[in-house]
Amino acid sequence: MKLRYIMYALLLMHGAYASTYTLDKVLASIKKDGALTKAQYYERLSLAAKNRADTAGDPFSLTAAGAHAVPYIGKSGTEYTIGLSKKMMMPGVLSQEQRITQLSNDAYMLEKEMELLDFENGMKNLYHQHCLDAQKYRSFRASYLDFVKLYKKKEKAYLHQEISKMELIQLETEKNRLYAQLQALKMQQRISRQRLMILGNIPNKESVVFSCRDMYPVQSRVDYKEPFSLSKKAYEKRIQSTEDRLKRYSRSVDSIDTYVQYINELDTERYAIGVSIPLNFTNRRFEEERAAAMYKNSALQYEFKQKMHQKRSALMELRSQLQSHALMINALRKNEYDYTQKLFPMVQKSFSLGEISVLEYLMNRQKLYQIRQAIYAEKEAYYTTLFRFYTISETKDKK
Repeated sequence: MKLRYIMYALLLMHGAYASTYTLDKVLASIKKDGALTKAQYYERLSLAAKNRADTAGDPFSLTAAGAHAVPYIGKSGTEYTIGLSKKMMMPGVLSQEQRITQLSNDAYMLEKEMELLDFENGMKNLYHQHCLDAQKYRSFRASYLDFVKLYKKKEKAYLHQEISKMELIQLETEKNRLYAQLQALKMQQRISRQRLMILGNIPNKESVVFSCRDMYPVQSRVDYKEPFSLSKKAYEKRIQSTEDRLKRYSRSVDSIDTYVQYINELDTERYAIGVSIPLNFTNRRFEEERAAAMYKNSALQYEFKQKMHQKRSALMELRSQLQSHALMINALRKNEYDYTQKLFPMVQKSFSLGEISVLEYLMNRQKLYQIRQAIYAEKEAYYTTLFRFYTISETKDKK
């Protein structure tokens, strides 16, 4: 009795110091401290800084020249020239270029956000797979302990010569096989737990436990709203970027070169101010830039159309698979209920009364185990398909 109270107290203490991680807490951890999240954050800052640098305009240029003059008539001396020059962009050109690049950068980061979404859905799947591993281990362990109790009873029965040596050996062989299987399931659970901790940036402590009470329900129909939202936003920004580029190179004049000079000659001081205007119509550069923008616009439209066809086709297939997995899970659950509530109790009773052989009993136990294994396998496939579905449909969070 004292030992029982001690064990109960230890369990309470463990619960008091345990850190429970729900799925939301796991996702919050990777968003806050995840390497992928930080990489995208700094990449966004890098792109913004590069855009500002590229559209900062040209600096002033300082020119200076000196010469020693010896005229045929008059005194000799030093002459020099000092000047400043700068390429001046017409009003709105730099802001246009900045907007063009910013739209392209925004589209790129939206596409990178899909990578983060894929990673988050992968973590959701890993969380569910670990929970299934834990459930599978607990279920099998309970079944194994029941079998151990049965084996001990049969050991006593053998000592009283109520069963044969052959029957006891068969039971012992099965017990050893079940124990090996139990250890394999325990290792599988431990591996999935370690993966979840490493990828989720979760402290590797024994006190960490995963709730598993917030698993997504198994449903034959999965609904979603506004599919492909990230792809559509990225596409719209790329289209807008090409349209703005077309406007950018439709200008007849986009810049002028200006300069001021001070010239000191032997007997003269001069000041000069000059302006030069590039004649863009004298070459084909702007015309080709406009053509490139139009071609790029058309290419983006066709690429997006093809991508949407592929995504919709993939979603149809995944929805069909989800429905198939859900129907199979429900059918297997019914089989398990019928087997555990109706057939297997009869098998156990018959075995205890000696009406069926050990081999028949073990075959029925194996049948029950196979049904349960099939349920877990279908659930694992269901959740893998579900989170793949959410990645392709670009659904951020939906239960």
